[in-house]
Amino acid sequence: MEEPMMTEAQRDELKTLCQKADVPDKSGEMLTQAGAQHFIDDLKRQLAERRQ
Repeated sequence: MEEPMMTEAQRDELKTLCQKADVPDKSGEMLTQAGAQHFIDDLKRQLAERRQ
C-alpha cells in the first residue's frame, strides 16, 4: 500500500520554513506526508535553536 503524498498545506509550510532556515527548498520534491512532516519538524527545531 502506498503512503499518501504530502498535502498542499505541508508543501506551503515546507517552502516557508526552507526559506526562513536558508536551506534548499524541498517543497518541490515528491514526499510522503510522513516524510514532509519529518522535514517540517526538523526545520522548526533548527529555527527554534537559532532563536536561543
